[in-house]
Amino acid sequence: MTRIVTAAARFLTRVAAVFLVAMVALNVVDVGLRSGLNMPIFGTYEIVELLLAAVAFLAIPEVFLRDQHITIELIDQILPDRAIDWMRVFGTLCALVFAGLLGWHMIQPALDFVEFNEISMDLQIPVIWKASIILLAFGFSIVTVAVIFLRDASTALGRNK
Repeated sequence: MTRIVTAAARFLTRVAAVFLVAMVALNVVDVGLRSGLNMPIFGTYEIVELLLAAVAFLAIPEVFLRDQHITIELIDQILPDRAIDWMRVFGTLCALVFAGLLGWHMIQPALDFVEFNEISMDLQIPVIWKASIILLAFGFSIVTVAVIFLRDASTALGRNK
């Protein structure tokens, strides 16, 4: 299970990287056309907004897997390894609960986007596309954190023996 989650997280991060390159390229071309020929690309702002949401949220699962969140280690040097393991389990459980609640509360606005057929101002892009990318990424983040929680709990329980 961990291999599948790791492979999927890497894939999502690569998709995010492609979107980031596309976002940068679009901005460069837009600025070039705007300043050189006075012909900006129509809807650049909306496309960049959609790509930025994808870049930000698709990379979160791999950040969890690599344990690259910002952390402050105030008492790690004075506590035994066993206590540190249990603190990690508690922190991962908190992250799982938070991600689950956040994901749960994102569903209703997404349903509202569909019900009211919300679209972007210039390009008339359905807002549900952006919400769907965010929900997909957040759903996978929840799965990733659950796998990490099980791994951390297993490690903590293994040290108790």
